[in-house]
Amino acid sequence: MPDAPPDYVRTGRAFDAVAASYDAIYGPDGNAIMAWMRAESLAVLSETFPPGSRLLEIGCGTGEEALYLAERGRSVLATDLSPAMAARTLAKAQVAGSGGRVAAVALPARHLEALRPAKGDLFDGAYASFGALNCEPDMRPVMAALAGLLKPHSAFVCSVMARCCPFEIAWYLAHGHPGRAVRRFRGWQLAPVSGAGIGAWVGVRYLRSRDILAACPDPASFGLEMLMSLPLLLPPPYLDELFRRRPEFFRRMEDWERRLRKRKPWCEWGDHILLVLRRG
Repeated sequence: MPDAPPDYVRTGRAFDAVAASYDAIYGPDGNAIMAWMRAESLAVLSETFPPGSRLLEIGCGTGEEALYLAERGRSVLATDLSPAMAARTLAKAQVAGSGGRVAAVALPARHLEALRPAKGDLFDGAYASFGALNCEPDMRPVMAALAGLLKPHSAFVCSVMARCCPFEIAWYLAHGHPGRAVRRFRGWQLAPVSGAGIGAWVGVRYLRSRDILAACPDPASFGLEMLMSLPLLLPPPYLDELFRRRPEFFRRMEDWERRLRKRKPWCEWGDHILLVLRRG
């Protein structure tokens, strides 16, 4: 594998530092908003990839998605830029008894091409959840590699931190922080990694669906099958305390969330957006 560029080094070190505590921060008991988002994402993954599917995961983190899918009959090759995250995924799979269905390797998304099999044993699908792709310096090598790794007509499901989040804009404007309200429109910027210690920052950019599609090798390689905000009307994960304080209010908002999140223009507006792309 080629040497990692400086941005990969920074990102890898930050997520290595947080690997041991990541589940406590963002796991099912750590962040209620994140748990809700993961449940919604897993529902899409389960619907998209039937049992028996052989899947590729980009940015596996501590393996929550991989373990969930493996326990329900899929097999997953989980990859992550961070060696500590990949090791954590593998250890959790072994404890859960899913080791036979989950493999984990430390591999930057830019170098997915290294996984291309010699005998055409392609994947039945791939996914990248919750912003792993927002840290990618260049999406074009990622999408080109996926075009060669996936079977024809298979799906790639990805959720990325969105360019426009109305809830965040309204929140920061209401609290007198206009600069923060428009931060997602500024292109590349540094973002702190929670739990990784003071000074742990990674480069991120906020994405639109067209940014992902523009990175595809050609217009016929992938088509957009579904797009939805995740979430649209519920707060971002960093406002988890607000979500916990007002459970009845946000439970009522969920009904509107489900009505609007796949409709234009709201499908593009949220803390994250989730795309289902279909291989040509």
